[in-house]
Amino acid sequence: MHSIHFFAGANTARGFYSCFDHILPARERKRMYFIKGGPGVGKSTLMRRVAQTAEEKGLDVLYYHCSSDPDSLDGICLPARGMGMMDGTAPHVYDPAVPGARDTLLSLGDHLDEAALMPHAGEIAEVQRQISARFARCYRYLAAAQQVLHAAPPPPVDNVKTAQLLDSWTHSLPLRGGTGQVRELFASAFTPKGLVSLTNFSLMERCITLEVPFGAHATQLLDHIARQASGRGLDVIRLLDPLCPEETAHVMLPAHGIAFCTAQRAPENGEWLTADTVFTAQEADREQSFDRNAYELLCQRAVEQLSQAKALHDELEAFYVKNMDFLGWQTVLDRVISAL
Repeated sequence: MHSIHFFAGANTARGFYSCFDHILPARERKRMYFIKGGPGVGKSTLMRRVAQTAEEKGLDVLYYHCSSDPDSLDGICLPARGMGMMDGTAPHVYDPAVPGARDTLLSLGDHLDEAALMPHAGEIAEVQRQISARFARCYRYLAAAQQVLHAAPPPPVDNVKTAQLLDSWTHSLPLRGGTGQVRELFASAFTPKGLVSLTNFSLMERCITLEVPFGAHATQLLDHIARQASGRGLDVIRLLDPLCPEETAHVMLPAHGIAFCTAQRAPENGEWLTADTVFTAQEADREQSFDRNAYELLCQRAVEQLSQAKALHDELEAFYVKNMDFLGWQTVLDRVISAL
């Protein structure tokens, strides 16, 4: 039994980027719970309790954390049961597609004392406005960081070396037949705590990491591997870049214990390939040093906005926590656990 942690959405240069459709793909769903309710009603805690119970039963659990608060959960998945749970509120609004027969709505807001909340409607709306403003600033800083990251042309790719590397990787992949499924998630995300990486690649039996110079990416290489693996009948998780979600940062084949990763620093374990394995070497110059400093400053400013948004969200939760009937919440939890 093991657990793997991801982000199902991220704060990126393109705004909030959702991969919530990939928490549990539709073709694998036997039961999907969509949790609704305001802040502080216990959505994350409910999922964590269900996940703990599942682990106690010896089930594998996939955890999907919230990029606005990595200590909270946005979703969980129990692959062996074909069961998933997700927060269906903004900015990732989802509703049951097959109500009752497969999908269940859990409305925790039904256990709120709305009469007690009504006098605070103006205060709540103002805090929500301030939170939205912080996120808007965050996304502007991240968009600026992306511009700086791509200010200078990246080092050229050595096509001969790349082809050789792809050939060796492809031949090392298992062959299952049919076509594998490709899911998209995030291993890392910009959060109030900074750029947080959750996915533990050391769980993989084989982890190959390619060094990627500042301003460069290996999307074409990794996407080729993802297509090859899928074509060999292997299920693939394509892990997107937390700043530029159109780029691929890593590729995982979890069922086969294989991961292909990129990084700017050597990992503690696994196979490490230096940048000259794929990229043509270029000398660093003063401009690149300036770009890196500007990039890091803009990312830090974005994180500061997320931290301020988190503090405001905590204020918002205070209105709801004290007006929540947690006995009713416990009834919902018991009902879900009984179905495991």
